[in-house]
Amino acid sequence: MKRVAMCVLCIVFILMPYMTLADSNASNLKPAQDQPRPQSVDEKNGTSVIGTKLPLDIISTGSDQSGTLLSYKLKEELMASKLFTLTAAEKKKFVLHLQTQPEFSDRPSIASIYSIALVYQEDSGTLTYYLSQLQGQVHADGVAAEMQKILEWTYSKLKRYHYLLSD
Repeated sequence: MKRVAMCVLCIVFILMPYMTLADSNASNLKPAQDQPRPQSVDEKNGTSVIGTKLPLDIISTGSDQSGTLLSYKLKEELMASKLFTLTAAEKKKFVLHLQTQPEFSDRPSIASIYSIALVYQEDSGTLTYYLSQLQGQVHADGVAAEMQKILEWTYSKLKRYHYLLSD
């Protein structure tokens, strides 16, 4: 009888964490219609959730092949974007500092590594405010995918800091 009681007690203690985990997961589930849907672009008119295009400038350094292509593609995409406006004006704006270099110095055409610093700039005479950073690797074949990744990352960060543009 003691062995049976001990076995039942052991089983209860072993299975207790799984039962509480299943119970807590069931209480966290909500119907799909109640869950908020993340949206970065309004589906009706194609404008951003923020309401206006975000002023963004790209300052790039580096002379490697994939990094230079990434920089040009980013600027092209910004000119056609509904979320950003490419600006070099000396007014309130966000700036992406893109620095690239070959991943392997003896084989520069294989891939590039990049580092991005996102800053906020009031005007040319003031100190910029550091917001975030991103590092990555880009191949000549994967420039478009990496560009989309960078723009999505940038927009997610700028949604957080867009209040800096208000007067």
